[in-house]
This record gives sequence, structure tokens and C-alpha cells, in this order.
Amino acid sequence: MKARTGSAVRVDPWAVCDWVVWKLEVDDPEQRISESYHEAGMGLLLAADSRETMVGFASRLGCVYEGCKDDGSYGSDNDSCYAWWIRVPQAAHTQRTARGWPLVVEECRQQLDRMFADGHHWHGWVDEGRTRALSTGEMMPPLL
Repeated sequence: MKARTGSAVRVDPWAVCDWVVWKLEVDDPEQRISESYHEAGMGLLLAADSRETMVGFASRLGCVYEGCKDDGSYGSDNDSCYAWWIRVPQAAHTQRTARGWPLVVEECRQQLDRMFADGHHWHGWVDEGRTRALSTGEMMPPLL
């Protein structure tokens, strides 16, 4: 498959893989996602809470929910960020949104946004290490 980027056309390096792992990450500098947990006097259970819903949601899309990391940070202020990994079959990987993400990854992002993020800034990209490990049979790297 060839992907169009601006005026350039490039070959998708993941077109030969049966499954492609996408990482979705959301920034939460105002800590609005974690605020409801703190107000309830609970620890942050984002990974556990999202797993309950996202395993089934991803499965209905033909994907596999791989996990969530809810203790990330970015920038000089160590602002909170959270990440989810979704394994996407090749046929779905080729069906893209205008943003360049697979349609099924965008659907997962929308579901997570409804659950937690309230319109925060999302990033998405192929997790090269996890995709390569799936393709070659190597040991799967940890969620980072």
C-alpha cells in the first residue's frame, strides 16, 4: 500500500505485517482525567477501568486491546499523559482517516475520549517495536 503525505507518496513499511500495533496517547496537563479519581479518594485506576470496556470494544472492531499505561508524564513540568495500545489487522490498518490513522484506531480514540479525556490532545502512531515483534515472533517489548 502506498500512503500519501502532502505531495509525496511513500510505501507503508507495515503493509507486509498481518497485525500492526498502534499507540494512542493523550496529554492531560490539567489532570482532569485523574481528578475524578482523586475526588473520590481513590488511586488512579485508569488502566483497569479502560480495560473493562476496551477489550470488548476493540474486539468488536476486529482488533486486540493490548493495554494501558497510566503513569506516564511529559515535558519539563512532568505533566500527566496516558497511553493505550491497540493491535490492528492489516486490512483495517489500510483504511485511513484524513488524520492518517486507521478508522478503527480513530473509533477507539473516540471511545476513550468519551470515557476519560473530555477533548484533550491525542497523538497516535505505530509502535514499531511491538509490531516488529509480532511480525518476527520475537519477544514482545513492554508497554512503554
